[in-house]
Amino acid sequence: MKPPLIAFTMDQSPAADVRPFARGRELYFINAVYVRYLEGADCLPMALPTLLDHSRIPSLIAGIDGLLLTGGDDVYAGAYGEEVIPGQWRIDPPRTFFEIELIREALHQHKPLFGICRGCQMINVALGGSLWQDIASQAPGARQHRSPESPILTYHPAAIAAGSRLHAIVGRESLTVNSSHHQAIRKLAPQLQITAHAEDGIIEGIELPGEDFVLGVQWHPETMDEMSSSRALLEAFLASCRERSLAR
Repeated sequence: MKPPLIAFTMDQSPAADVRPFARGRELYFINAVYVRYLEGADCLPMALPTLLDHSRIPSLIAGIDGLLLTGGDDVYAGAYGEEVIPGQWRIDPPRTFFEIELIREALHQHKPLFGICRGCQMINVALGGSLWQDIASQAPGARQHRSPESPILTYHPAAIAAGSRLHAIVGRESLTVNSSHHQAIRKLAPQLQITAHAEDGIIEGIELPGEDFVLGVQWHPETMDEMSSSRALLEAFLASCRERSLAR
């Protein structure tokens, strides 16, 4: 059987980026852990930079078997009707609107979707939900979900909803997950269901009932190779992608 073709989204560094690696150039890039995560399974990974011409999206989605939405810079608050609150966080409006159209087209074509961290948030925004733009300043009583020593990760337990697809995949009612985010789902999109949450109530997992595989997690399974749940999530996603590959 031909391995499924999996497109994964990328971060963008504008020319105004002052980080040393950018050097005044506009770049697209991806954390190598996503590549290694996919490379360790039976699939064909394909990097997908932000396209400004959205008319290409239907053909692009038609040519892949699954879409992995990766982490990265903040989701643009204007996409869910809010003003951006002041802060030091990098925001990526072009990627935000590109991924909204990717998600909607993937749903239209019934292609499997797997959202990680920002990708989980994007599924919610694309379907009409909203986000906490900054947990620390907007969500009273919430814990610190991003380590001050980033990229060092913090960890916390997440409760898994019984009867959910996520529960069936990981086979657990609780997981210890890593955490590296300051945004999170605020208003859940009407079509989605919550499948995991942290002790402080922050949503850690979502899925779309009625689809073969539309699932998002707020943590980073690609950096948790030592945990069987991380591999189980990827294999469940790829199993659905293989079914789509056979149907093409």
